[in-house]
Parts: sequence; structure tokens; C-alpha cells
Amino acid sequence: MIKSNVIKRKAIRVFFAILPYWQVQKQLMRNIEILEPICRGRKIKMQHLHLTLLFLGDVPTNQIHALRQIAKTISADKFEFKLDTIGYWRHNHIIYIQARNFPTELFSLADSLKIALSKDGFVFDNRAYKPHITLFRKAFQFVNTDLIKPIQWYVDQWFLIQSKPTNNGVEYIPLGHWNLN
Repeated sequence: MIKSNVIKRKAIRVFFAILPYWQVQKQLMRNIEILEPICRGRKIKMQHLHLTLLFLGDVPTNQIHALRQIAKTISADKFEFKLDTIGYWRHNHIIYIQARNFPTELFSLADSLKIALSKDGFVFDNRAYKPHITLFRKAFQFVNTDLIKPIQWYVDQWFLIQSKPTNNGVEYIPLGHWNLN
């Protein structure tokens, strides 16, 4: 029998995201309640509503400090946008909400993160950034409608979040946050 010298390092699942303030969460939940009978999917819990900036996946715990240090170097401006469009991705049965027009500051923040993390050797999915907030998973019915009343979202901070599995589902744990200029 060959003994392996590889040491398994503990890893946690993490992502960078923007979390909505309470007022925005409540407005999103109102839309979820209106759409639920139509799409019959698994609705996202209020505390899980977020706009992902960059998903990293499993990262060794000894690299979390490095992620925080890199995040400190990112400089980006505050911004706001209107969530005004509901969409559906048929391939993975997700209903989401997005803005017709996201501000350039959002894309600058996401790009700055990608560049800084790449320089430090972090690996992540480098697909084109498609900002959205997932409202339902495993949706049965296509929904593609404009909102009657757009949701205004002012953004002045962003977060590093751990997605931790528990006996009661997934828990999101903020591991750090940074203010925008």
C-alpha cells in the first residue's frame, strides 16, 4: 500500500456579492410572493437574496485572509440601479430579476476583483458577467415580465460570503465587507 503525502486542507465555499438593504429585500420578497403561484419553483429565502460579483467556490481556509487583503485593494465607486426586469433561464430553471441597464461601476467592481484575484493565483469561472438576483430555483413555468414598480437599489458596500451547509439548509456567513467610494 502506498501512503499519500498529500495533506487535505479544509476548504469553504465562498463568493463576493452585494447584499440588499432591508427595504430592497422586502420589495424583492413581495415580487417573489406575487410570482410564486405562477412559476411554482423553490423560492429563495430573504436572507439569501444577493447579487453575485464573483463566485470562487471551494477555497482553502488558509487563503481567506489573502482574499480579504486583496479586497482591501479594490477601489470602486458607489452606484445605484433599478431592478425592473424578470427573466427565466430555461436550461437551469431559474427565475431572476435584473436591471435593463446596470451601471458601469458594477462591472468595474466585478472586473477589478477578477483582475486582482487572478494576479494572486486564485482560480474561478471566467464566464461573461451576467448580474442578476435569483428569485426561484427549479421553476416550472416561464415568467418574463416587466415589474409594475421598479425596485431602486443604492449600493455602497460589498461582501465576501461563505455558503455553509447546515442541517437546516445553507447559511450565508459574511466574512468581510468593504465600502465603496
